[in-house]
Amino acid sequence: MLAVEIAHPFVYTRAQNLLRDAISRAGRTTAANPNLIFLAIDPASFGLDELDLADAASDPTAAHALALMRNDWPWPREVHALVLERLAAAGAKAVIFDLNFPAPTEGDEPFRLALARHRDRVVVGSNIARADARQAGGGTEHTRPADNLIPHTVPMDGRVAYVNFWPDEDDVVRRALFRVTVEQMNGNDSPPPDSEEFLSLAARVLQKTGSAERVPPGRGEHIFRYTGPPRQGFRPHSVFEIFAPEYWQRNFRGGEFFRDKIVLIGAEGNWQHDLHATPFGSMPGPEVHLNVINAALQGEFIREVPQGGLWLIVIGAPLLAIGVAIAIRSPWLRLAVLLMCNAGIIGAVLLAYNYLAIYLPTLPALGQLNAIVLLSLVGDFAWERIEKTRVRRTLEKYVSSNVVHELLGSSQQFEQSLGGVIKPVAILFSDIRGYSTVSARTDPQALVGQLNEYLSAMVECVFRHGGTLDKFIGDAVMAVWGNVRSDGASADATSAVLAAIEMREELVRLNADWKRRGLTELRIGIAVNHGDVVVGNIGSPRRMEFTVIGDAVNVSWKLQELTKQVQADLIVSRSVAPLVVEHFELQRLGEFSVRGFDELFEIFAVPRPIAVPERHTLETLQVH
Repeated sequence: MLAVEIAHPFVYTRAQNLLRDAISRAGRTTAANPNLIFLAIDPASFGLDELDLADAASDPTAAHALALMRNDWPWPREVHALVLERLAAAGAKAVIFDLNFPAPTEGDEPFRLALARHRDRVVVGSNIARADARQAGGGTEHTRPADNLIPHTVPMDGRVAYVNFWPDEDDVVRRALFRVTVEQMNGNDSPPPDSEEFLSLAARVLQKTGSAERVPPGRGEHIFRYTGPPRQGFRPHSVFEIFAPEYWQRNFRGGEFFRDKIVLIGAEGNWQHDLHATPFGSMPGPEVHLNVINAALQGEFIREVPQGGLWLIVIGAPLLAIGVAIAIRSPWLRLAVLLMCNAGIIGAVLLAYNYLAIYLPTLPALGQLNAIVLLSLVGDFAWERIEKTRVRRTLEKYVSSNVVHELLGSSQQFEQSLGGVIKPVAILFSDIRGYSTVSARTDPQALVGQLNEYLSAMVECVFRHGGTLDKFIGDAVMAVWGNVRSDGASADATSAVLAAIEMREELVRLNADWKRRGLTELRIGIAVNHGDVVVGNIGSPRRMEFTVIGDAVNVSWKLQELTKQVQADLIVSRSVAPLVVEHFELQRLGEFSVRGFDELFEIFAVPRPIAVPERHTLETLQVH
């Protein structure tokens, strides 16, 4: 942003000016001075008919003026003489012609005489063409009124003032230049002290009306505060109305309306190509001049922020943004604070504009603040996605992908469980029978390959039924349902038993394949238990493990060892049976004691699932 602020590329400058104009429209405007009047040379002043002339028959001077106005533009200059005489007779303080009369014409004498007679209150426009606006090979051209109207003298006659506005890079008029020299127009910013200064229309009028002290000092441009949108601050009156008896009496009270007023005559509309882009829209040149005069009379000029203040904004905005990004981790809260900061900055800019007459550059502050905070949100989002991907890949080694999806979707709940919570879960243990014997007579490399093949198939069975792989204990597999996500005790237990049945079926397929490849067939025992356990991140700071602990886990392992004694490859505990009875045919095997526990444990074999689920009662189970 520092580099952009120094280089000022057009796009950046244009965006900054658009924000500046928005502040101008939203902020305070200057009240229109009622002593500034706009007499417009508009289409209504050209469309006069015989009826208009007949109405003015009682006033030969007015009728003569209206008759001359019926001519095509440019009107005979006698018209302007009659306008000046009528306004001067009404007591106008100053009469300004925002027009240029560059060449002599026939009939100039009445206008010359009127200009001479009222030299203390009349101003006529001239035009300055800057060197960079003209074809190569020349300097500045100053087009003054024809010499037969106002003599070309040095210094320039006090009745002449330039009408030019020099817009900003985007062709919008925001500034007024009250004094200029030829050297300045030719690019010399330090002209000799004795260089002649030409005054603008506004400066000359203020000088003639006794308000010379209101003209800002120096030869620099000054940002002025407008009165509002076009044709609202200074409503145009058609110039022909001063000669129409009805308008003269009704609208202008027989001329009293113009007493002590500053009256500006100029083109209204684009027929004279005198429309200028302003912060409030396209505005006629005469109305822009009235806005400048109005601003000068009321001291309504806007100052730019000093260079030191600009650097403070350029440096302070990113520091604020970085502070918000670091201090507030919640994305939604960060966005809310960002919106509040934006509102605060805009509010501060408006306050400075309205009450201090200082424009604080909005774009550097808003641009940097929003860019840094939004980039921090994008960075946090990207980092979160990367971290979730890493966590997903890690978790998918232990649980099925759908469980991982739900786990990451409710990560706060999962994080709370890391500290340790009690949950009812279904626990599955499976173990290979006679594995020591198998390992002793099998080549180690072949054994590892076969074991990996077996474990991979068993883990897939667990994952397909939404379970969590808790750990491998040698060749044993421990899986849990309900520790990460629970669908209810019955659903968790049913999924565990379905996984056990699928593991049993998968082993049949594997054995057939191993037999064909000349490998030893394996046998397993599986037990499923249900009960309350502690779920959490357990271990030392050097190695933590998300697992479950408790009596239910120990019982599950002991029941798995019972499969050898009861000659069953899949058994479930008394706590599991009522939870799965609707979906599986259960065969009661009896009550058995297990080492380390005083009580007897009732167990059931699971020959197969029920094809069409029926509701069995516990008494029915006990009959088997």
